[in-house]
Order: sequence, then structure tokens, then C-alpha cells
Amino acid sequence: MKKFVSLFLALLMALSLVACGGGGGDTTDDGSTPDDGGSASTGEDLDTLKVIQGFDPGTFEPGNNDEQGYNRIVRQIYETLFFFDENGELQPWLATGYTWDDDTHMRVTLREGVKFSDGTDFTAEDVIWTFTRAIEDALPNSHYNMIDPAGCEVVDDLTCVIALKYPCSTLPNHLANSQCVIASKAAYEANDGDYLGGAVVGTGPYKLVSYTPGDMIIFEANEYYWREGEPKVPNMEMRVVLSGESSATEAKTAAYDVVLGANTREFEGIEAADGVHMEYGMTANTVYILLNTAKAPMDNVKVREAFARAINAAATVQLAYGDFGEVATAMVSPGIGGRNEETFQKYYGTGQDIETAKSLLAEAGHPDGIDLEITVEANDTQRCDMAEAMQAQVLEAGINLTVNKMESAPMREYLARGDHQICIYGFTSNTMEADGFLSQLQPGSSALARIGYDNQEFFDLYTEGCATEDTAARDQIWEQCLEMLMEDYTMIPLWHKELGAAVKDNVEGFWWAKDYEQCYFQFVSKS
Repeated sequence: MKKFVSLFLALLMALSLVACGGGGGDTTDDGSTPDDGGSASTGEDLDTLKVIQGFDPGTFEPGNNDEQGYNRIVRQIYETLFFFDENGELQPWLATGYTWDDDTHMRVTLREGVKFSDGTDFTAEDVIWTFTRAIEDALPNSHYNMIDPAGCEVVDDLTCVIALKYPCSTLPNHLANSQCVIASKAAYEANDGDYLGGAVVGTGPYKLVSYTPGDMIIFEANEYYWREGEPKVPNMEMRVVLSGESSATEAKTAAYDVVLGANTREFEGIEAADGVHMEYGMTANTVYILLNTAKAPMDNVKVREAFARAINAAATVQLAYGDFGEVATAMVSPGIGGRNEETFQKYYGTGQDIETAKSLLAEAGHPDGIDLEITVEANDTQRCDMAEAMQAQVLEAGINLTVNKMESAPMREYLARGDHQICIYGFTSNTMEADGFLSQLQPGSSALARIGYDNQEFFDLYTEGCATEDTAARDQIWEQCLEMLMEDYTMIPLWHKELGAAVKDNVEGFWWAKDYEQCYFQFVSKS
């Protein structure tokens, strides 16, 4: 890899601060919102942001979970080296720049003057320790798969070298993911790794005050935060509501400033309610049917293709989501490097074909039909609806499909063991290229068990793409990787995900981050 420098100038940082504000309105010199005396929120507590979200974290350990809902919570406390802004452009954050010493060693310069929420200095030692601990403890973070912890080096307080097992030109993009937030080594060691207590120390805009499992998370502003005037609202209450229907009901009352996770079928009703509106954003996530190639009878490619032919994907998505989001037209979402609609048409463009499905099952040794099981998260109404729709669709082809509804935590364990035959799950191209998705299907990643795809040619091709500097050439390699997944019918793309948040009319500055569906509440203000 050619040695190069990615220097982030102060002007660029200043521009990103403006962009990140998301149209937050007039502010005073200290970043607060002036009181015009005529606010629609007269008498309301403007110092507290009230949020409903649909995930109960259980812990505040950085990198502990690869679910977007989990990382929306912990990202308020901890931060990453790099950051994708509202336009999907990579920006500096805790890092100010990087150079490549050689193909597998990236030298990172850190921002000066950053402190953790306990007032201690953020240093390069915290960065390397965070990466090393996550790898040694096998946390579910595919973005660390390429890092070689033994070769990493702390040069000085503001400089470190990140060593890689193989060249990866998109490493800064990976490190922008909210699973890669940096924790405090000193706080971890002083508190025996208690991530429900004293170890919860980050450089982020908020710090944890209290947590009532299944109910409420209370945050307050980090007094040492390095970005002046943020968070714009100093206190935040996050209520845990797992039901999309219940979240929608709360949204219509306009009693909360931001409601995440409302059932998509209720969006029109929310828009019609007084004092609240919807904020939408397309994501880098696609929802798939995952076919476990390591689990009989799904280990037969003809059975997998038969299932793909027996379903009506477009009708299934329409039933679940209506016109919200997009029926999948490629393996990855629009705007993601490596996307190819023509290749998708080659494998999935014919739609439902019952006769071909029957023929494939007969060739696979199941002329009288077959019993299969699809696993789906019980709390996800739309995915349950899709599974039940497919249950009816495939029956004509001789497939007796059982729907296995599981709670989130046991379902993750079930999939991680590879016990499932078929499931519905989403993958996010969180580097804004297909490798953000493909990296999750490499050896060492817990997500690989979801499709059980042990194909060395696929792994080698991915590694070749990582080493390719030219973006266009790299995209071509990602296209080839995606075609391999389609050719072997490891998964069936269903829906390119869109998100909606119910936001009170007096709230400004809210936006969805496309790369990992993040919400940066530090930019949100109330008037």
C-alpha cells in the first residue's frame, strides 16, 4: 500500500460541527438555546431530553453487542476515533489524522486535551488497550478481525500504531463504527471491569447516572466533554419500551421528545398527531433470510435454492412494511460500494416459481416435500409477519415451514451456535462499502455461524479486496464476493431498511446516521 497521509484540517472540523448541528437553530455563545419567551414548550423542562428506545442494554460494556439498539445507548457515553457525518462522509473525532507506515501498520494521531468523564486524560494507551481487550475477550466485533494486537504500539500519549493481520485500506471506516468506541483502561482496572458501575467511563457527551433494567437509563452531561456547547440538552432520560405498538402509542401523546422503535404501520397516525412529526432516514442495512449452509437439510444448495424459489419476497415485504423502505433490489443497500442490481436479477429476479422449487426439492431427494424451520425475533412484529407469510407461500411447493419465535437474547445464542436452519436477520454495510457487511462473514466473527459458509475462496477474495487501494477496483471485488453468496444461496435479501423517529415539533437537530443507524443526541436541542 502506498504510504499516504489523511490529514484532517481544523477548517474541516469546523465545517463538520456545523453539519452535525442538523439545523439546530439559533444558539447563544455557550451553545444553549435562547429563551424567546414565546416557546411552545413554556413550562416544559428544556434541560432534559426524554427518549423512548427499544433496547434494554443489560450492561454498558463497549463492544459487548453488535445490535444497533445497544450501540445507540453506549455511544452516548463512549466515542470512536473516526465518525461518519450526516452526509455519510468520514470525519475525524478522537483521532485527528493517520498515516500508513506500511501495508499493515497505521499510525494514528489523537486529539489533544480530551478527557474522560472522570477527569482523567484520554491517551493512546486507552486506544490500544480497548482493541486488545476486545479481541482477547472475544467480544462480538467483526471490525477488529483484521487487527493484530501483538503488533500494536503506544508511541506516546497522542500517537499509536495499529497493526493488522492483513492489509485493510478501509480500516478508518471500520473504526468509525460505534462498536469500536474507546474505553478507559484505568477505570476498568480500578473497578474490576464493572460495566454496571465504576468502569462506565468514556469521553462522550453524556455520563451514566443510573440504570433500572427494563425501565429507565438516566444520563447527565459530561462536564469534561471536549466539544464546547454539547450536549445541547444537559440531561437525558431513556425509557426502555420493547413493544413497537406501545412506542407508537406513546409517540402520539407527544409526551416524549424522541421516540425510536415505533411500529412502522403507525407512522401515518403519528404524523397526524398534534405536536409531533416523523424524521426518516435510509440506512446501510438490508434484512435477509439467512440459510444455514452447515445445518441439514440446508447444507444442500438445491434445498436452499428451492426455498428461495418458493417464496414471494416482494409480496412478503409489502405485507410487513408497505411502502416504507425499499423491497431489496441488490444484496446491499443503495449508495453502498459494491452494489450491483444486475447480478441480483440473475439469481433472484424471477420471483416466486413453485414448479422450479418442487423440481429442486425432488433433485435434492425430497420428492414428497420437506419440513423446515425459520427462526425470528418474537418482539419484531414485521419479521414475524414475514415469516408467517412465507409459511403459507412455501406450502404449495411441499415445504412445511414451522415458525420458531424467540426472545432476542436466547435467539442470538441459538444462531451463534448454528442450531437454526433458516432465520430472518439484518446486516449493515457500516463502512459505507460492502466490506462492512462482508467483514461480518469472515473467520473469527460470531456472525459467520448465521450462514455457516465455510468457503476459503470467499475468504481469500475478501482479503484481496481489503488490500486494494483503488475504490473502483475494490468495489468490483466486493461485487464478486456478493455474487458468491448469491450463487450458493446463502441468503435472500428482502428489504432495504428505512428508519423513522417520532420527534416533537420543538425538537431540532435530530438526524439518523446511515452507517449504523446511530442517533447523536448531543446535537439535539429543545426550544
